[in-house]
Amino acid sequence: MRILIIHNTLNDSTSVSGVLKHYAFMANEWNAAGHQTDFVLARAGFPQLQQLAPKSKLISSDHFFDATQHLAQTWRYFPAYAWRLVTAYTLPLPDRYDVIYASGQFIVEVHAARVIAQRQQAKFAVKVQHVLHSQPKRHGWINQLFLWAERVSARLIHRHANAVLCLSPVVADDYLALETELGLTPTATRLVGCGIDYAAIASMPPADKKFDVVFLGRLHEQKGVFDLPQFWQSVVAKNPSARLLVIGEGPHRGQTETRFQQLGLQSSVTFTGGISEQRKNELLAQSRIGVSLSYEEGWGLSVTEFLAAGLPVVAYELPVFRHIFPGQLVPVPPGDWQGLAREVTALLGNASRQLTLGNAGRQFAQRYDYRQVAKEELAALQSVVDGK
Repeated sequence: MRILIIHNTLNDSTSVSGVLKHYAFMANEWNAAGHQTDFVLARAGFPQLQQLAPKSKLISSDHFFDATQHLAQTWRYFPAYAWRLVTAYTLPLPDRYDVIYASGQFIVEVHAARVIAQRQQAKFAVKVQHVLHSQPKRHGWINQLFLWAERVSARLIHRHANAVLCLSPVVADDYLALETELGLTPTATRLVGCGIDYAAIASMPPADKKFDVVFLGRLHEQKGVFDLPQFWQSVVAKNPSARLLVIGEGPHRGQTETRFQQLGLQSSVTFTGGISEQRKNELLAQSRIGVSLSYEEGWGLSVTEFLAAGLPVVAYELPVFRHIFPGQLVPVPPGDWQGLAREVTALLGNASRQLTLGNAGRQFAQRYDYRQVAKEELAALQSVVDGK
């Protein structure tokens, strides 16, 4: 089977989202099984995929725009997104594909995938990663534009997609709610989750614990990064020598770092920016506790990686976490950074509980190894090609 994955939302040469990492894992596994798996994306994102999925062909939908030096200026993205919608009509493709696969429900991927599928007379599949309409904190004109585009995208999916996959039961419910709001007949969806390289993470050798707490994810408001400085101030008040590690890149990194400096906490926190998978795994092995302050998740890839690394996890309690990680997390209500700090402080003072939770989480996370997920996702795409 020949699969072309559309990932047009990537804008820079350093960020690695959970979606990008998931599809790099899928591509590697599918290619190893004898299938051809290639990507359409902006040339700015080639460095990440060349490293993560070296056997896949990369096709540029945008030779020009690179947001690496101005990630915080989201308004700059929109002309580039518009250009990537246009290039779908004329993009030279090296092969004829069986299925064109939009890696997310965003218009810049859905529209491009639909157009290319029509050009190639191929099947058109979409993976819904999360639904913006279900998220709090979506304010301002940029977010309103994203919400409007999601409604347009949902109508295109409903009219043209041969298959709609959802990341989790919660995402499926949110997507159904959006279709209902739009007056659309509910689409039959299929659940296919998210995978991690469990073996690579769990097999890391023991290391000295240089960091007491680690945050891993895209540095964006929805991931709770604006709660992070206050949370950490509360932890340091009880544990003056504590160290925080922040792994990831994103549009709100600058504002987050500035807030740490304003609170006088810069000496106790390390920001890594975008780093390799190997380096990320090494740093997880050097950490004691993982935290998630996300206000929305379609899955929770960073939580899965924390568990695989044997870290106890304290997290804002989201409905999807109850489905994906039942009984594995230390939960606090979303937005309760004081409660998060109390739970982390208690865990830092209880090495035995850290070990017990960490061992249980490591064993639990085995079920989400990407090799098994790749088989499930490939079977879903094969059923599309077979017309089932």
